Amino acid sequence: MAKSLKIRSWFIVDPSAKAATVHSAGADVTVLDLMDLPESENAVGDFCQAWAALTPAAGLSFLLPAFSSARTEAAIDLAIQHGAASVVLSGVRNGAEVQRLDMTLRVAEIRAGLAPGKTRIVALANASGILAASSFERCSNRLAALGWEGGYGPSSDTARVAAGTIALTAAAAGITAVDAVSPAMDAAAFLADCERARANGFSGKLCRSLDQVAIINRIFSV
Repeated sequence: MAKSLKIRSWFIVDPSAKAATVHSAGADVTVLDLMDLPESENAVGDFCQAWAALTPAAGLSFLLPAFSSARTEAAIDLAIQHGAASVVLSGVRNGAEVQRLDMTLRVAEIRAGLAPGKTRIVALANASGILAASSFERCSNRLAALGWEGGYGPSSDTARVAAGTIALTAAAAGITAVDAVSPAMDAAAFLADCERARANGFSGKLCRSLDQVAIINRIFSV
């Protein structure tokens, strides 16, 4: 497996966002959302150019559509073209899909003249992936973090089982566990959600709100 990532905040942003505003949030990793390709391709290029001017050494991560969308390969090519440090694959159903991503990344890296293996993988398991959690162990040397997609009430039994399964699987595989994006909630409730995730073994958290980045960084620094 890839070396575990020591990252607290994973800030998912739309390509239409202002790079300077995103940078001011102070997220450990900025994840550019490629779910709306090909419509957002020009905006992706503009954001990446502005980001490189702000922080030349800080590589972006890219959120990829699930393989079931039939748009993953195009998103991978675009991510590699823009120097992805890592990719976050959504809707992952099992470890075989991580292996498929590994091979697709290898082809894209070679095509771009890059050393194969440089791009790390973060897998976000959907319901099928959570039920097939054991398949993620030793599925790819690129796999550096495992997360889940959420979509359940944070206090529900389903959410507790899903989060616990992901945290235990990541620990067994020796990789980072990343908590899902929280549903809309006030700052106090979000802070409690972060504390619960940290207590359950997660090392970091996904978010889509600029205001949540500082809370995540504080809680997961403890």
